Amino acid sequence: MNLQIIKHEDDRRILTEWISNIPVKRCKVLEIKQKCTLGNHYHLKSDSVFYVLKGNCNYTLKSIKPNSKLQRGWLFEGEGIFVPREVIHTFYFYKDTIMLEAATEPFDKNDEIVA
Repeated sequence: MNLQIIKHEDDRRILTEWISNIPVKRCKVLEIKQKCTLGNHYHLKSDSVFYVLKGNCNYTLKSIKPNSKLQRGWLFEGEGIFVPREVIHTFYFYKDTIMLEAATEPFDKNDEIVA
């Protein structure tokens, strides 16, 4: 579920595209103050895209559908991942990591189902 990340660079700047063909209705920045675990939930209505601006983290993903396999991996600075609805996502962050998240639906506490 990794994203295609495209960088455009010239003398003035580096432009990084990390969302394509996804209708974004909410964005947020996570600034990690200490080593911690976040997530361990899924959504029924919303897909999310995560992108690491600084630092790194590891993650686990698992669909709520029967017989789905657990997926584990790392995200490093400049990498991102797409997490579709109905996929439990848990991130294990290190101090000073900064991650962007964009989602296809506005925040709805009833759509954040703890795994």
